[in-house]
Amino acid sequence: MHRLPENALLTAPMVDLSHEPFRQLIRSYGGCDLFYSEMLNSRIVPTENPGTSLYLRWSTLHDLVFQLLGSDPDRMAQAAEKLVGYGPRGIDINMGCWLNKVTVHGWGAALMKDIPTAAKVLAAVRSVVAGIPLSVKIRIGYGPDMGYLLEFGSMLQEGGADFVVLHARTVPEGMNRKAKWEYIAALKDHLSIPVVGNGDVKTPHDAVAMLKETDCDGVMIGRQAVIEPWIFRDVRNLLAGRPPEGKPSLEDAILRLMDLLDGFFPPDVAMKRLKPALFWLSQNLMFGHHLAKEAGRAQDMMQARQVVKDIFVRGIS
Repeated sequence: MHRLPENALLTAPMVDLSHEPFRQLIRSYGGCDLFYSEMLNSRIVPTENPGTSLYLRWSTLHDLVFQLLGSDPDRMAQAAEKLVGYGPRGIDINMGCWLNKVTVHGWGAALMKDIPTAAKVLAAVRSVVAGIPLSVKIRIGYGPDMGYLLEFGSMLQEGGADFVVLHARTVPEGMNRKAKWEYIAALKDHLSIPVVGNGDVKTPHDAVAMLKETDCDGVMIGRQAVIEPWIFRDVRNLLAGRPPEGKPSLEDAILRLMDLLDGFFPPDVAMKRLKPALFWLSQNLMFGHHLAKEAGRAQDMMQARQVVKDIFVRGIS
């Protein structure tokens, strides 16, 4: 069985955000144990070329888990086999995405309504994933049914998942309402494989509280890792009893991300990826809405950089 590091820290898969420049920004502040890629469509992966793909791109694989999306066992196995060949840290099956554009195809969280199909998908992927961990990311389900969650978790364990990541909200809740950490605790108590908790971790103290209250084996952080790319450093300091470090310069963080995006993606893609990142990073600022709006209007990265520099100088509120 593949073991997670103690009190493992993971970055959640996020559309248009879980790319290599974002990973490099987080690594510059100390990094985390595992990064999850954006969800990769099993229909597309077999024909994708890392040299030209916008999604199959990386600078290092030692901390990267490829997350795979789909519901056809054969296609999932074919895609997983190709991804394993690149030598990532792990493979993850997405059974938790709640977006209608995903579930309408029977993918993501839709698999939680169909245990037999979910089991077939897991078995197919398990058959080609060896030597690295295979995880599954799920939600509570379509309703707050503890019994069904535990049944689904048992299926994942018996089917060969090395660990499970639970986002502690139901599918209809999306990203709204308070995460139900008690479901993380119950799943952890029910399974013998590791369970990673996800949902409502907004501060280092939240991460430590989740570990203590649920006895989970790790914490996955999504949106807050974009708002504060240094949060994993702060969680580690808190767990180790070290004094907190000061917040890094947000201007430096934004400009560094711009440089990374500019060096990694074509100009139009770099600007597209910049906009959602600025939406979250700017939440640290009183004038954040203005910054995100004005930089987002820029025609290219050079102009966006100048906008950011000018706004920080003026400190517009």
